[in-house]
Amino acid sequence: MNKIYVDVTKNNPSLKDMLTADNQTVYFESSENMFRVPKDSVDFFITSPPYWNLKDYGDPRQIGISSYDAYLARLDAVWAECFRVAKQGAVMVINVNTRRYQKKFYPIPFDIANRMKGWTFWDHVIWYIPNALPQPNHYQERLFDNNFESCLVFIKGKADQYTFHKPRVPQKYAEADPRSYKKNPKGRCLGNIIRIPAYRPPNVKEMGYHVAAYPEELVAFFLEAYTNENELVLDPFVGSGTTLKVCRVMKRRGIGFEINRDFYLLIKARILENWAVPSWTDIDLLHSSTMETGSFKPRKVQFQKNMKLRHVRGLEYESKGQTLLFDSEKNVESD
Repeated sequence: MNKIYVDVTKNNPSLKDMLTADNQTVYFESSENMFRVPKDSVDFFITSPPYWNLKDYGDPRQIGISSYDAYLARLDAVWAECFRVAKQGAVMVINVNTRRYQKKFYPIPFDIANRMKGWTFWDHVIWYIPNALPQPNHYQERLFDNNFESCLVFIKGKADQYTFHKPRVPQKYAEADPRSYKKNPKGRCLGNIIRIPAYRPPNVKEMGYHVAAYPEELVAFFLEAYTNENELVLDPFVGSGTTLKVCRVMKRRGIGFEINRDFYLLIKARILENWAVPSWTDIDLLHSSTMETGSFKPRKVQFQKNMKLRHVRGLEYESKGQTLLFDSEKNVESD
């Protein structure tokens, strides 16, 4: 299939600098200056910032195509803006990974935490990725495969101010443990290591998802833990809209910032996709390691349902006998 990138926002007055859908709002501008968001108004932040010097997100103003110090400095500006608009008691979760470039190791999560101003570094949750890719050829026999990403948790204000609901699951081997005092009637805590497969092609490309989309389950876990219904959630790097999709399903109000306006239609479609909050056993390290995998997992089924719905909602555009489809970063024309 030959593909030609097409900017559907060009000369299209219906695609503006702001998108609203079902209590979710997206501003198509840099989150380094969130002047549209009032001070002390946001309850919770969750995001995955752009990779450094690795992926092209399709806009010359993007963060990441620069020196490492410049990359961190621009992220500092975003975290400062988040702090300004955050309420006392707000929580911010940053999902980020380390990076190797030209045989040098860049500990991005540690550098973000060390440079953070205002926010208090409060917790570190590990996202274990069972289907993580192996190391590239050069490092294949020199390094362990990287099977996790960091989720850095920061708080604004005192340690007893933030909302926290501890996600729990049934104790899997409760009958085998004779110590009744060890059994919580509410169930066992998931702990700070959660197991969620990453999106992998061809699913991402077939569904038109953002090149670096993180899974809905990751967002749902943190929304459950740190927010209540109707609270305000902000994602400064909203990408294809995963955070706002989960906010809609879980009845949270969401704000997202995305610098690339080419994602307008993709984000709108993503926000309105069908999805259901998973059972926490699906991401629990102990339960999920022995569960059924493959095409019967809920996420795979959702992919198929959403593929059909995109046809119904008019997310294919007929033009001169050809069809405009969404690819992973931009709209593409395919024959």
